Amino acid sequence: MKLNPILIVFVASIATSTFSGCANQSKDSNPDELEKQRAETRADFQNLIMDEIDDPARAEKFAALAAEREQLISQHATTVQHYSKRLKTLSRDYSTERESLETLIQEYNAERRAAQSEFLALMGKMKVTVTAKEWEKLAKFELKELNPRTMSYQAGGQ
Repeated sequence: MKLNPILIVFVASIATSTFSGCANQSKDSNPDELEKQRAETRADFQNLIMDEIDDPARAEKFAALAAEREQLISQHATTVQHYSKRLKTLSRDYSTERESLETLIQEYNAERRAAQSEFLALMGKMKVTVTAKEWEKLAKFELKELNPRTMSYQAGGQ
């Protein structure tokens, strides 16, 4: 399967923005407001799916896959936060040996690669569910309203 440039940018930006987002967590954000905004955007996306995809069965399938993708992003953001905290803890301890840091980074990389593989497989399922025209319209909304940086920050509880 040929990778779509949007997909590549999406995957790369999730990884980098999630990781950097953990270090730059905002204390000024109102969690209730963020969740309300996120819920409204998700509802708008669900409505767009139903409007753009003519076949109700395909629309339902795509919506379920999109929800699964959102869950995967949320899980990965939590994983990144977990490893970030562990890395900070080890880094503060002068007696931490290099091997401990390497082991932690290798564990994180294994989980990251697994999440990326799962994400790519999910995106492949999503793409075969819709036409190129439908994909373009839905992807445009996602990049504007559900952009990867915002999604990963919100998924990570920021």
